[in-house]
Amino acid sequence: MAYDFKVNGIFYSIISYTSPYTVAVTFESDAGHTYTGNVVIPSSVTYNSISYSVTSIGTFAFGGCLELLSVIIPTSVDSIGDGAFYACIKLPAISIPASVKNIGNYVFFGCGALTDISADAANTNFSSVDGVLYNKDKSTLLVYPAGKPDVSYTIASSVDTIGAYVFGYCKNLTSITIPSSVVYITHAAFMQCNGLTTMFIPASVTFLNNNPFYDCAGMTAVTVDPANQYNESVDGVLYQKGLSTIIYYPPAKPGSSYIIPSTVNYLRSSTFMNCTNLTSVTIPASVTTIRDHIFSGCRGLTSIYAYPSVPVDLTSAIETSNDVFMDVDTTNCVLHVPTGSKSLYASAFQWKGFANIVEDLTSAVPPTTATIIKISVHDGVLQVNGATMGEAITVYTLQGTTLFSQKADAANVVINLPVKGIYMVKVGAESIKVLN
Repeated sequence: MAYDFKVNGIFYSIISYTSPYTVAVTFESDAGHTYTGNVVIPSSVTYNSISYSVTSIGTFAFGGCLELLSVIIPTSVDSIGDGAFYACIKLPAISIPASVKNIGNYVFFGCGALTDISADAANTNFSSVDGVLYNKDKSTLLVYPAGKPDVSYTIASSVDTIGAYVFGYCKNLTSITIPSSVVYITHAAFMQCNGLTTMFIPASVTFLNNNPFYDCAGMTAVTVDPANQYNESVDGVLYQKGLSTIIYYPPAKPGSSYIIPSTVNYLRSSTFMNCTNLTSVTIPASVTTIRDHIFSGCRGLTSIYAYPSVPVDLTSAIETSNDVFMDVDTTNCVLHVPTGSKSLYASAFQWKGFANIVEDLTSAVPPTTATIIKISVHDGVLQVNGATMGEAITVYTLQGTTLFSQKADAANVVINLPVKGIYMVKVGAESIKVLN
């Protein structure tokens, strides 16, 4: 049981057994969360002749309460724990009283009906604008209600940090504009924003924690401002600057195969998660670290080309590498490895799960590598980086009409696109589809 006592249908766990006596609102048990309808939390509650002040809403207190309609939070509450309202799918609005000083992570994640979060104007830690929750000075964006009907949102220019899970489950959004004030984008900030197809990351962003686009099923491309000193994108794929770490491969990106550049040594968590379009992935010999769930949900994979002669260690306690091939059909997916390495892969943790390991890679590097051409589009401006001096650059409509054609005369070629739409950009022999 998760609670110490129950009064008037509300479960409590004791925080302090000595004066001043305090409790947190909690749930009945791990087996089920039973709050329904309209819940009024009292500022104090008496049990065994002791009066307890209700000072917090505990972790997952109302999590999974599918029939919860409203909760009135008293001014005695000063903290709201992680996931406190996780997946309360009928909860339409929440008011944060002035007394609340701390709010945990993913508190309102999965609240599909939530359209408004308001913070008392007297609260010294939190503020709200149009139902969106910020810290007091609006430098950190904390929660965007998943049920807001808007299809686009422009983050306030005062924001330098986009918090963890901020836009989690916001399926109505098809466009989010990140201002040039933003420096930090934290873990899973856009998790399951399935309406998003593209994202532009400005030059100001220095820190991307793990995978900010975790499980965004509709994403086709991430574009990074070429002036960004810490991150970059190549053909819609997100990397750390210098291409040593791959951060994110958009799951709806066109194409069925991908060759990871030979500059990459680190694959971040969930990089290729749920990339069901992919049938083939090539891992270069340069890769030394593979993190959790890299290929989780890649059910379409039929071939993996692993060039490291010694299997990448997937058992390390320092860099966790759990469930790397979760949901990959390791019975039918063929693992291609270097000549002389089959026995090593066949005995290595997780790698040995492949029924078909073929020793047919004779070179130390993949036969082709990722293009060095980098193309970005933002606000009607197309930038082409990496073209060889004199190399032809041509922009076409999907109907084949030529809009622009010239030879590269600088490392960075800037082209103004006339209207929004989908274009084909040809640089030398390569053609890339872009969305303006």
